Amino acid sequence: MQLIQSGQSPFQDQRVLSRNQRVLLALIGVGSMLEFWDAYLIGFIMAFLVKPWGMTYGMMGTVLLASGAGAIVGGVVWGMMADRFGRKPVFVVSLLLLAAMSLGLAFTPAGGWIYMAVLRTVIGFCTGGYFIQIALVNEFIPPRRRAALTGVVSAITTCGLLLGAFSGAFVIPAIGWRFTFALGAAPALVALIGAFYVPESPRWLSLQGRRDEARRAVQWALGTEAQWREGDAGDAPARRAPAARWSEIFAYPRSVMTATLINIGLISGYYGIVLWAPTLLAQVQSVTPAGASRFMIGFSVCGIVSRLASASLADRIGRRRTGGYFAIAAAIAALLAGYVGHGDLLAPSWFWLPLLLAFVFADGSFSVCAVYSTEIWPTRLRGSGSGYAGLAGSVGKMIGPVGLAWVAGSSNMVMPSATLGVIVPAFQFLALCLLLCGVTYLFVGIEARGKTLESLDESFAQQREGAQALPQANDHPRG
Repeated sequence: MQLIQSGQSPFQDQRVLSRNQRVLLALIGVGSMLEFWDAYLIGFIMAFLVKPWGMTYGMMGTVLLASGAGAIVGGVVWGMMADRFGRKPVFVVSLLLLAAMSLGLAFTPAGGWIYMAVLRTVIGFCTGGYFIQIALVNEFIPPRRRAALTGVVSAITTCGLLLGAFSGAFVIPAIGWRFTFALGAAPALVALIGAFYVPESPRWLSLQGRRDEARRAVQWALGTEAQWREGDAGDAPARRAPAARWSEIFAYPRSVMTATLINIGLISGYYGIVLWAPTLLAQVQSVTPAGASRFMIGFSVCGIVSRLASASLADRIGRRRTGGYFAIAAAIAALLAGYVGHGDLLAPSWFWLPLLLAFVFADGSFSVCAVYSTEIWPTRLRGSGSGYAGLAGSVGKMIGPVGLAWVAGSSNMVMPSATLGVIVPAFQFLALCLLLCGVTYLFVGIEARGKTLESLDESFAQQREGAQALPQANDHPRG
């Protein structure tokens, strides 16, 4: 029998995950992987369409940037939905909508780049709910293993890039781009399984005063009976919590600042490295584009290992130190990569090594970012806060290429040409982005290691009460 005590999670003393919890991790991980496969797929398909369709830079840029614009809106909308209607509907609806849009892309008329851009905007809108799916996982698992288990989901998710590369190399040439888009409807199957199998988050149900449903959700996860005690933190409140407003996240400025700077800094730097690495590897290492792609496949595999390792480390030494040290190590490696690639330090033939280290350490920090971006908000605002973190990350995806274009003096703000002449200032820019992330972790962020979501909620409540009491205290007349 699981006894829930004040400030504790019903999963507090759980040592081994139940079968249902493992299924939940797999469903969210595979669903997110297919989601990001759809997001990455467009870059490979565009390579097959640019010449036949006679696409200009403006047309190509509109299609490629459409998903980023959609993700910014999605972060806000899915966040509000998660707090008002629950985490599960966001998971199911976003995947179903994404599957429908991907299937719709298979019917794109020849030369129909506007049609493609519109549907790509909706696909980006769907991916804006990624952190909310992570929040659903976090509310079902033991607090002492929250980072490590989220790291498993993050590692599965990043396989979407590998699927995209595999599709570009083998699937599209074999079956064509239309049928490849149709395969993107696979997330619908994951969504339907989730709809029938996974219950709503017990933390969210508890805040809605839905006591029996919350109890059943815990029992589903544990596979045992949960004994609830009146007035406990895990129990449903006597009254339903007031509906959350998205703007309430700004009542927690430290969380807002942390989510903003970590996600913008990390994703700007990481996305810039991913954007330029294949071209620079081909130039510096004197390999073919296919050889550079094989380099990147190896980088991606190492990145998956890094995500798992850093997530496990975050449960041992803390989120701030793990995320911060990995981001700063990535910044140093990126800086070295610029000098080595330009020939100012060591031989250019060693360029692959610091580039690999920058990629791997950035991947490790990204894994911590996934769990951290959901932990730093109270439960009633976790959806909105997680959505805001996704919004900040989407902005980072735009800042990365725009910053590189500015440094390189390129008019192409989507995919600026990677040249050896600007490799040093370009990697200095990427290093600065990653350094911003690392410093924010270490000096601004809060530490959530080992804390239950229930105890974090108590801390946030005290923080809010203290902030409200301060103006009242200052209003007293001085004697």
